[in-house]
Amino acid sequence: MFHLSNYQANEPTDEAMNVGLPATSDHELSHAIQAKLLYNFQTTHHFFVGDESTVELFNALKEIALKNDHEYFGILELHPEYEAVLSMLKLLIDSVPELPESPGYNAIQWMEDMHPNCWMAWKNATFYLSGGATLISRFQQYLVQRHVPNEQIRIIN
Repeated sequence: MFHLSNYQANEPTDEAMNVGLPATSDHELSHAIQAKLLYNFQTTHHFFVGDESTVELFNALKEIALKNDHEYFGILELHPEYEAVLSMLKLLIDSVPELPESPGYNAIQWMEDMHPNCWMAWKNATFYLSGGATLISRFQQYLVQRHVPNEQIRIIN
């Protein structure tokens, strides 16, 4: 499950330590550091695949992509109540309903329905796979079947 941390203007801050820096929680800082370590700066296209547990990390990866003028997109398997989070964070990521009995199925189906021209644009992306082990495993197998080299696939535990 993800946690959205909202800074409240009336919360006390240490002005000397926070001058010029956006207010962040330890949780957000952890995601920012992890994202910077995972991010493939050698590619210009980044594709995220995961579930609701990965939203904050993907948001941190999005920030890096935007700062580097790179493209990003992705697909998340989500419970319907988490849909609003994607628009709130302005994540350019599509979502499909989660199938607890078959993780990864709807995300793969979404990829299969992607227009062939879209696949041509994204097949050389770095793919970031995160979430449950079954989702990751199934999507990794799918990418390998689509001839995506292992070097382009990043598994996030």
